Amino acid sequence: MGVLAAVVLIPAKEHLDKARWQRDRALAVEKHRQERITRYEEYLAALDEQNPSLVLSLAESQLNQIPADRSVVPGAGGHLLGSRSQDLSVFPSLEPPPLELPEYHPVDSTLSRLVTSPKTRGWMILGGAVSVLVGLLPASRGWSRHAGASLPGGG
Repeated sequence: MGVLAAVVLIPAKEHLDKARWQRDRALAVEKHRQERITRYEEYLAALDEQNPSLVLSLAESQLNQIPADRSVVPGAGGHLLGSRSQDLSVFPSLEPPPLELPEYHPVDSTLSRLVTSPKTRGWMILGGAVSVLVGLLPASRGWSRHAGASLPGGG
């Protein structure tokens, strides 16, 4: 019975594990995208409120305009706007950390390989069915009792 149960339950468990893994991946992607949307909404809300530090930061980075009493690099004299070599876009700072998706690790055991392989699955079903059939046969009463009763003069 155990072999037949394994033939039925192990593949079903593997399908369930894979479905849960796919669900976990989808939830992780959804959470990452929701976090990204939340960051952009917060940024948009700060823009709508005209947050002074954000407006000043945007003017410095996007329009190359800074107040006369400030410099691009704190402590450096003068304006160094012409020496900037990189784009100062705000969008990379709004992005959440990179997404790490869970990996699928199937169970790798001898029994699992035997009951899921197309070549051996049929043999496992046949072996289990034969074992159940042999187990259902009535117990033998033995030859000695029947043999002694049929002998002439035996008693």
